[in-house]
Amino acid sequence: MFSGAYAHSLDSKGRTVMPARFRMKLGEKFVITRGLHGCLWVFPERSWAETLRKFAPRSLLDDRGVKLERYFLGSAAECVPDRQGRVAIPPMLLEHAGIKTDLWIVGLSDRIEIWAKDRWDAFNAALTDDVIVELGREFQL
Repeated sequence: MFSGAYAHSLDSKGRTVMPARFRMKLGEKFVITRGLHGCLWVFPERSWAETLRKFAPRSLLDDRGVKLERYFLGSAAECVPDRQGRVAIPPMLLEHAGIKTDLWIVGLSDRIEIWAKDRWDAFNAALTDDVIVELGREFQL
């Protein structure tokens, strides 16, 4: 289970350090792909097969399912951190997430999200107490 948020930055080669706490749980290889709301999603290799099944269309003629598959799987990249824990994020994914230098790496139960600092800040600024209370009621907290 992943939790917590860590501020990091991108080096000149498009690499960032995955927090050691997350690296241990991710394993030697993991997958980064496009996520929702302008972030990236990171999945451990061991759970990627289950994630693939969730994105699979019902048939090759399932237009809506194929769109989801293209969006998430078409941009997926297998990553292996180097000895310093750095991982290179493909340029297409950096562009999707709007990441230029500063970023946040956020643990969310079964996955990790990587956010550009400005997008993460904007997302959090929109989470007022009223919004949280409304969501809490909706989810019966």
